[in-house]
Amino acid sequence: MPYPIRPAALIAAALALAGCASLPRERGYADTQDLIKARRDVAPSATWADVELAPEIPTTPISADDAVRLAFFNSPRIREEYARLGLGRAELEDARRISNPTFGYQRLRPRGADGQQVTRSLSMGLTDLLLLPARKRFAEGDLDRLQKAVAGALLELASEVEAAWYEAVSAQQIATMRDLLAQAAENSAELAQRFLDAGNITRLQHAQELAAAAMARIDAVRAGAEANRARSRLAGLIGLPSSADWRTQSELPAPLTEPVNSTSLVALALENRLDLAAARQAVALREDALGVTRRWRWLGSVEVGAERESELDGGVLRGPSLALELPLFNQGQGAVARADAELLQARAELDALLLQIQNDAQLGVEALTVMGDIVERYRRELVPQRETIVAESQKEVNFMLIGVFELLLAKQQEYDAYQEYLEAVRDYWTTRAELRRAVGGRLPDDGASREPAIGVNAILPDQGTKMDMGMDGMDHSSHGAMNHAPATGASKPMPVPADEPAPASSADPHAGHAMPTAPADPHAGHRMNPAPKQADKDAPAAPEQHGDRP
Repeated sequence: MPYPIRPAALIAAALALAGCASLPRERGYADTQDLIKARRDVAPSATWADVELAPEIPTTPISADDAVRLAFFNSPRIREEYARLGLGRAELEDARRISNPTFGYQRLRPRGADGQQVTRSLSMGLTDLLLLPARKRFAEGDLDRLQKAVAGALLELASEVEAAWYEAVSAQQIATMRDLLAQAAENSAELAQRFLDAGNITRLQHAQELAAAAMARIDAVRAGAEANRARSRLAGLIGLPSSADWRTQSELPAPLTEPVNSTSLVALALENRLDLAAARQAVALREDALGVTRRWRWLGSVEVGAERESELDGGVLRGPSLALELPLFNQGQGAVARADAELLQARAELDALLLQIQNDAQLGVEALTVMGDIVERYRRELVPQRETIVAESQKEVNFMLIGVFELLLAKQQEYDAYQEYLEAVRDYWTTRAELRRAVGGRLPDDGASREPAIGVNAILPDQGTKMDMGMDGMDHSSHGAMNHAPATGASKPMPVPADEPAPASSADPHAGHAMPTAPADPHAGHRMNPAPKQADKDAPAAPEQHGDRP
């Protein structure tokens, strides 16, 4: 075989070696999906191109799991994260191939003479071919690291969606409660105006009623604005327009009662967290890169090729070519130092993340325990006491021992306690969502049965029930006290103190307040219920008896 064929054969062999097929279409995407499925019940589509750009608006109430599912299929952040996988795939595609060969052509004609000199050359870099296995190994490892990082980011998105869903549901509950209370306060203000027109109350009492109604409506408007804000934030996370006709479920589940073991959760976090696995893989890649850099530090640019030259006299010259970079001034000192610094940085990031995960898991368990305790204290201590204060204040108003303003203040504090209770339940579930993020997947008790939901109807009457505040002397026992029984299934209302029977000689404090347009006093015969007998303590209290209303 002629000598010039050898470099050509070498180039052809290199091209055949580097001519690998393209990556499978699902490479990276399917692996990321499997990582998420191992930690949650739902995962995004296996390829970013399958994500719908025009999501369908759900017609049924959205649960927390539904919100996560919608986010995984609709949220623009899914496409953003999957685009990172696309960049990693592109890096792997480039790493699996060597640089293209170079073709050179030169044509020279001497001045004042006939003929021409033509030189043709074909060369390629040998350095890429020598480092091809190492480059492929680095790119494949980096794509695996990127898969874990993207899956971890999508799991964080799921926890963020859950927290936003709890906030949206809670905000809507509070807005509903505040709107009902505002309607009740406005009804009471209307009644106060009629009392003032009849000369039965003073202007001071009338002003107090109007102020209470205005404040209640302000609170309702503020709560409605907060509900819209929470809905808008949730809509952005799940990829739906906030103005569309979709709705969430109306109630939050009751907090779980089983304690959480911090030691087992910290160990679970160290095992499950995908960002930790990605950081460990980054350290391994940096160690490998440092070894390769040290091994090939003397290797510079090397090119081999073949050249054919046509002389002026018609002769032809052929032969191989070689271009070799001589390591006289640069022996790879900078590359080695850079690889060593990158390894040191990766190890520091791994140590910092490891410490953060342990602290976050421990803090999350403590925060969840504290929030559960706060919810329980609201349910068993603060809310019942506020209800008792309202009931006792109602007694004293009935016997003219305190004014209506004191009763209004007691009722306002009671409703504030209701709102704070709902907010505490919300904070419990958002804290649990944050703990799930800190653990990196499911919690051990995620499959536990949950108790009945906490809703507005548990602490307030139905929306169709008329609630009046203040001037009509609303009996607290008639609008239904909050159920304070432990969340264990059976519901047993806590008895609410009621008035003792008034002495026979005591005049009704509202007697004689006849309205000019009605023959009967709206408060005639108004008495609080007597305390229930011990034998009937579990039976619901009978509603208060009112006289004829105008």
